[in-house]
Amino acid sequence: MRSLMHLETMESPHRLREQQHALRQSLPDLAKHLRNNPPRLLISCGRGSSDHAGVFIRYLFETALGIPSSSATPSTLSVYGSESNLENTLVLLISQSGQSPDLVSYAQSARASGACTIGLINQDSPTPLGEHCEFILPLCAGPEQSIAATKSWLATIYAAMQLLMHWTESDSLKTDIDTLPAHMLESQKLDFSPAVDLLSQCNSMLVLGRGPGLGLANEVALKFKETCGLHAESFSAAELLHGPLAMVGPEMPVLIFDQGGSASDSIQEAIHRIQETGAPVLHVATKPLDKCVPLPSLNGISPWCTLMTQAQSAYLMIEQLSWSRGYDPDRPSHIAKVTKTQ
Repeated sequence: MRSLMHLETMESPHRLREQQHALRQSLPDLAKHLRNNPPRLLISCGRGSSDHAGVFIRYLFETALGIPSSSATPSTLSVYGSESNLENTLVLLISQSGQSPDLVSYAQSARASGACTIGLINQDSPTPLGEHCEFILPLCAGPEQSIAATKSWLATIYAAMQLLMHWTESDSLKTDIDTLPAHMLESQKLDFSPAVDLLSQCNSMLVLGRGPGLGLANEVALKFKETCGLHAESFSAAELLHGPLAMVGPEMPVLIFDQGGSASDSIQEAIHRIQETGAPVLHVATKPLDKCVPLPSLNGISPWCTLMTQAQSAYLMIEQLSWSRGYDPDRPSHIAKVTKTQ
């Protein structure tokens, strides 16, 4: 039986191509506006998977533009009634449904205080969030019926990549964007079954990434909790050495995403420290390391695109793991598709 989670993940390459076509006309004008009005700060605002996409996007934008970035704290407004001065700030509001009241309130407050607000929203019809965004980038992921978001997460990052490409007029990023859907199709064929075999009986695990890979680690850990009933915690590979390493041992598998490039050395250092504890290490990378359980990754593409393909492979693996652990990936306990946080 094919779950909705599986089918929707497999749709991702097609949806990315549709999005690229749909945004082609609107992005140049938005990018020109941002070049003419450069923000001093970037803030991403989202909950759950949307927040994890925001982590990835902040690394993407900050490394390319040198603009400091941060995650929004909507509760300062919705719970504590304190508004921030966001003049000359770019606020990215990320939502599948565009309905969460705290995001709507934050968007309204941000725009009133002088921020440029951009909504990355999947719904085609007008939404409460969209009403308070100066610009909207439709994700074009299509209807997502599985409670666990997959294609919309990938589409969020892809939309941000396209915005940044037009903003910076980067030829290398344009190449990444043009070729990524084909790489996504290729990555669907990669075999992550060793992870299913290892994780089917465990109770707790860690998921690690570095740089933008932290956003992926956060997202994958959430999916393990949500669809597999598996307690998974995510950390930066660097942060692991500042305390969490103390709880690692032979009964605690560690899944590590290695996108290559400048992050690899510190990721491999973390792996060596983990191996000293006797913990099994699942290593997603183009080159296998000794004493790790290797999980394949496409070679010859940029680190940003590598993480996107690794995310898709991880989604497909988690869907299989959910069934193997006796769960239904489309029906997590106690969770609804649209979450309206106050």
